Amino acid sequence: MRANIEDSYGELDPAAARLLRLLGLHPGDGLDGGAAAALAGVPEPRARELLDVLAARGLVTEQDGRFTLPGPVRAFALERAHREDAEADRDAALRRVLDHHLAAGEGELGGEGPALLERERWTEAADVLEERLRLAEREGDRHEILLARHDLARALVRAGGTARAIELLGPLPDEFAALSVPDQAARAAALEDLGEAYLRSGRPVAATNFFGQALEIHRRENAVERQGDVFVRIAAAARDRGDGPAENAALDAAAALYESVLSPKAAELAERRSTR
Repeated sequence: MRANIEDSYGELDPAAARLLRLLGLHPGDGLDGGAAAALAGVPEPRARELLDVLAARGLVTEQDGRFTLPGPVRAFALERAHREDAEADRDAALRRVLDHHLAAGEGELGGEGPALLERERWTEAADVLEERLRLAEREGDRHEILLARHDLARALVRAGGTARAIELLGPLPDEFAALSVPDQAARAAALEDLGEAYLRSGRPVAATNFFGQALEIHRRENAVERQGDVFVRIAAAARDRGDGPAENAALDAAAALYESVLSPKAAELAERRSTR
């Protein structure tokens, strides 16, 4: 089954592949063309064209105008989204679809939790993501369970529930590594959020250790922009330790990495530093 899904995915054009990945982030009971358009940030006619492409390959099913991913496809799409799409892009997509549902006056949206993360409604997000984790545990896909646990922990960190977040995050790096197909990107992300949880708990030395482990993974994967992101976090830990030289060195490293890949984060970082 997975081999067939991978083959079909590999034959998709980039736009259709991206939509499939984003659909994997939406764990509700299907969505219509308008919601898919909001998720992808494209006009509805274009979204419907892409959905037709996915349906023709058996990657989505349609019933009464609503499109649903079969369980194995959803697990595959979710895995690919976490591997191929930046966290900010994933959250932005879910924010768009959440706003679409709210504007349409629709009821509860099962996948609203991750979108709430960028809206700073952390406690509400945690409540939604608790339910998403329970759903994942009932469906039984190990990788999806780990990703759902990670999303819940991220919300708890921002909501101030660092103790429980650390409990959830602590085993995740090893569990992502122990999957039949190890997910190194998710492992690194879990280490980053574990570091963030320790940082917010007033333990910057422990936080720096976890950030360093994440940095090594990003180096092995040649994820240059993600390396820059980690150095920004290392700088925050140095600031909390009162180590100004280490903070500046980490920010210099982040700036150099961003500039090397022409990331817009280089300008954003320079602007933040100029106002300090």
